Amino acid sequence: MRIILVLAVLGLIVAPSSARGPIIDRARAKRAAAAKPTAEVRPPTSAQIAAAKKQGKVNVTLETTKGKVELQLDGKAAPIAVANFLNLVKAGFYSGMPFHRVEPGFVIQAGDPALVQRPPVGYTIPDEKSPMKHTKGTIAMARSYRAGQMIPNSASTQFYVTLADTPHLDRIGFTAFGKVMSGMSVVEKIAVGDKIVKANVAGKAGGKGK
Repeated sequence: MRIILVLAVLGLIVAPSSARGPIIDRARAKRAAAAKPTAEVRPPTSAQIAAAKKQGKVNVTLETTKGKVELQLDGKAAPIAVANFLNLVKAGFYSGMPFHRVEPGFVIQAGDPALVQRPPVGYTIPDEKSPMKHTKGTIAMARSYRAGQMIPNSASTQFYVTLADTPHLDRIGFTAFGKVMSGMSVVEKIAVGDKIVKANVAGKAGGKGK
């Protein structure tokens, strides 16, 4: 099976062409797993998951070194992923986090704690059968990759935003949980090393931000 690209310096491993998808560097993940989990972050509780589902759409703002990106998360489509992402945002987990993977015409990816000398959160979340499709500007959870296969239920903190329609990611089973509502031009300018300066929960979609 042909490997498209390996960037050892960046710790970036791109999946084989037959299973191309947003993945987590297994070597770095293994090293990070030996560290103590982040105490401030816990898996989403059943109450938080139920609240995300009930609330439905909620807005999150990513302030990046290239500009502002407004996301709209859909808790009815993927309540576990949304509750998890909101927990991480509220805990400040993504502040200072770099985008470590950028593939033009495919995805940008961030959320690796090892790149900011932070321990892993120590948990994963299950995949969800989200009705959302991987169209351009979709935000979804990255998963681990091993021996030519994506590992189910291995999402944790890394996420990606699509730069084009990527229907093959629906077939592979990645959990899409939101869309870029504004700032797609900013997303398209992101390069490896650009950072999320700060992430904020802006409020329920359609209402006033907090």
